[in-house]
Amino acid sequence: MQALARASRGIAAAVRPSTMEAGHGGQLQQVRGIVVQVRDGNLDRALSIMERKMRSSGMERLIRARTHHHVKDSEKRVLARKALMQRVRSQELGKKLREILIKKIRFYKLEVA
Repeated sequence: MQALARASRGIAAAVRPSTMEAGHGGQLQQVRGIVVQVRDGNLDRALSIMERKMRSSGMERLIRARTHHHVKDSEKRVLARKALMQRVRSQELGKKLREILIKKIRFYKLEVA
């Protein structure tokens, strides 16, 4: 949970005290991002609520995507080969589908004529 809180510093997430503790006479400021109220000084509860809100809004996935992990060169080669094979398979499938559609169109034109 602490790592998640550390990583969320760059993203607009706000934890603020309740309006009575804040001392601005009940006025609420408009805050972008996730807003969590800290009630009775219970920061652990507020953090767990913030974590739940972040998970449900998809922000946690964005934070995890931002973290940079060191990838070994051998892993990069394996991932690159897999991506290449996926592209080749996708292109081959596209060609086969195109050929099938062309045959159907030609057959349909022969039947109509």
